Amino acid sequence: EIADLVQRDREVRTHEQAHMSVGGQHAGAVSYTYERGPDGRMYAVGGEVAIDTAPVPGDPQATIDKMEQVQRAALAPAEPSAQDRSVAAQAAQLIAQARAELAAASEPERAEEAESAEDDSPESVDEESSASASADSADLSIYQSVAAGDAESALRAEA
Repeated sequence: EIADLVQRDREVRTHEQAHMSVGGQHAGAVSYTYERGPDGRMYAVGGEVAIDTAPVPGDPQATIDKMEQVQRAALAPAEPSAQDRSVAAQAAQLIAQARAELAAASEPERAEEAESAEDDSPESVDEESSASASADSADLSIYQSVAAGDAESALRAEA
């Protein structure tokens, strides 16, 4: 029985230490549940590490970074528990929400950039079209003058 408790104590401590080391600043203190062995000693038979899973207000990218770390911390032990998997799933959901916020925030910027590009393009095209139309008119008047047999007008139009 003591050998089983010693092994369980080692597994629990290793498991919780994995959470703490990967969780970094988002991990709280470890809390153990103990059982007294037949030898009178206390052995850790369960444990938990509190981890901050709150999104970073107003900063979706920081939320993504934080939740990726939370997810890694939750899945850090060799054998993640059901609770560990639940925390990892919650972090994944918050990552998806934060990515959606980033995408929604960048859509107006993209729309503005596209609008700006479209606004610039028509002006350029219009200016080019006007210049091209003027050149075409001048060229056309030269040909019209030549066709009419008025070479002197054609030379004046060309100059």
